[in-house]
Amino acid sequence: MRTLVLSIGNTSLFGGVFSGNRLADSFRAPVRDAAGRGFDRLVTVRIRGKIDAAVVCSVVPALTPGVARQVTGAFGVRPRILTSDSPHGIKIGYRDPRRLGVDRLAAAIGAHARFPKRNVLVVDCGTATTVTALRRDGAILGGAIFPGIELWARALAAHTAQLPEIRLRKPVHALGRTPEEAIASGIWHGHAGALREVIKQISQEAFGKTRALVIGTGGNAENGAVGGLFSILEPNLILYGLAACAKAPGVWDLPKS
Repeated sequence: MRTLVLSIGNTSLFGGVFSGNRLADSFRAPVRDAAGRGFDRLVTVRIRGKIDAAVVCSVVPALTPGVARQVTGAFGVRPRILTSDSPHGIKIGYRDPRRLGVDRLAAAIGAHARFPKRNVLVVDCGTATTVTALRRDGAILGGAIFPGIELWARALAAHTAQLPEIRLRKPVHALGRTPEEAIASGIWHGHAGALREVIKQISQEAFGKTRALVIGTGGNAENGAVGGLFSILEPNLILYGLAACAKAPGVWDLPKS
């Protein structure tokens, strides 16, 4: 069975193809390429052979119907659309479960599928950095959201008169001696420090003294690996979650014809 999985994010379209349980290929592109000829160039040219099933999750609802139509037109399958109401097998502990982002839900499903019976903190480093606490029985307890590391750089440049927007990379020294070095130090170590504190507080509230597995994922996850924040780095966690959804029983949302 070959399964196409697509995650439509605020910045990127992230996708992959599974052959059985094995991730055979993955790709990431600007989300503006998620429709029209961009989709054809990215997906239909890259993916060869039959697709038996497809699953889509999206945090950009306006793009979802178009991408679903493209999948159906290109591969002849109607994709399952992951929502909070889907029969995904995860209990959502939000006061209003429908307000949990489906990207966070997909990552939690992936964590539960790959690391069953473990308490997990999923740290998704994308446009936003999110932390999601997942109990070993498959219940999402809650979490935190704050600006992703690249947004720090953009916001600082946008809201100051003289500070430049820098190309983000790990600084050689914390003690910056130019504005660019100082900004890099503040953003890199500041984001890592904020993430470290959030992980600590959420872990204590969710799991007490029981140690949780901390999984780093998302396009900027390697930027958060400084200081040993993650137990495991799994950049494809969302894709594994969507692949698990392809096999889940029950009545799933499908795109309208």
